[in-house]
Amino acid sequence: MKLSITARAPYDPSVEFVERKGVGHPDTICDHLAEELARELAGEYLAHTGAVQHFNVDKAILAAGSVNVGFGGGEHVRPSRLVLVGKADSLQTWRPDPEVLAATYKSKLLDLLPEATPEAFDVEVWLNQSSADLASVVTAREDDVPLANDTSFAAVSLPRSALESTVHSVETHLNSDAFRARLPIGRDIKVMGARVDGASHVTVACPVLARSVQNRAEYDNVVAEVQAAIATIAEAKLGAGVVVKINQADQEDSPYLTLTGTSAEAGDDGQVGRGNRFGGLITPYRPMSLEAAAGKNPAAHVGKTYHAVAADIAARLSAETKVSESTIRMLSSIGRSVADPETVHIEVAGEADKAQIETIVTESLADWRGVRDRLIAGSYELY
Repeated sequence: MKLSITARAPYDPSVEFVERKGVGHPDTICDHLAEELARELAGEYLAHTGAVQHFNVDKAILAAGSVNVGFGGGEHVRPSRLVLVGKADSLQTWRPDPEVLAATYKSKLLDLLPEATPEAFDVEVWLNQSSADLASVVTAREDDVPLANDTSFAAVSLPRSALESTVHSVETHLNSDAFRARLPIGRDIKVMGARVDGASHVTVACPVLARSVQNRAEYDNVVAEVQAAIATIAEAKLGAGVVVKINQADQEDSPYLTLTGTSAEAGDDGQVGRGNRFGGLITPYRPMSLEAAAGKNPAAHVGKTYHAVAADIAARLSAETKVSESTIRMLSSIGRSVADPETVHIEVAGEADKAQIETIVTESLADWRGVRDRLIAGSYELY
């Protein structure tokens, strides 16, 4: 491993954009269910074979359906269709059953969207046998450590900026059980934050449940309460004067109403990897990988595991050293031990003790089993 440590100034761009797609956004739904499937496959392989066998289920698409919707309710005209796709080793003592999984993941989708009814979605799971070449790489070991099944890199920056924290907090608050119990809103909440030369604004799209509002006045009251909640969060983090805009596409005859809580019911498709990056945000002013972590193998795909390792390193740097901020980039190649990347580049703001940083990097990479198990347990925010 080649380790490079360089200094940089604290992160403080004069212009910054940050986006987060909420848990009901079609892209996030695909990420969520692909990752749920990956966690299930990894856990079953580990339990039945003693190791995580080769699989990747990081491809999924949610094709939009159509509805007739208005104040007071509506009806489904055509169901949305979710297809989870991937490769999985079926030559082991345990093998996945796509038909059983399809029923399971329809149930998980309905759990994710509690306002939806079964006729709103069709769900399919397509799993083909893994490539023999890739399966042999994954099952090989170097000192009992899995080998990388792809050439890929990761990029993680911590801690979050004030704008990043605001955008993340707005979506998670609006989508919390407590807030949604108080106001009839759907889960497909999208938040965009911008800061330009010290002036900040937050733009939010938030659907209102059609069955719960009977007219425009009731709809407007819900929107006004949501806007007030957003302003409270934004001003606490960014200071007074934040401009908050909500449901800007509304017209007098076309408010943002929903039956299921997601725009997939009527025109917005979804796909794995098109939404939030590792850490739950889209941050064009930060280094990012376009790798879709959701659905990838948690033992052998470095495009996933190195994001988790990088997050561990960044968290330890903040907690154990005088480094105030860090950006971690990690690169490896197929067939190389996941505990031995080709290159690790660490940019730090603050006082850096290179020997201490090297120890943290070495120990974090040696904890590959812990990383694998935490990924299977869902301990990292991948999207």
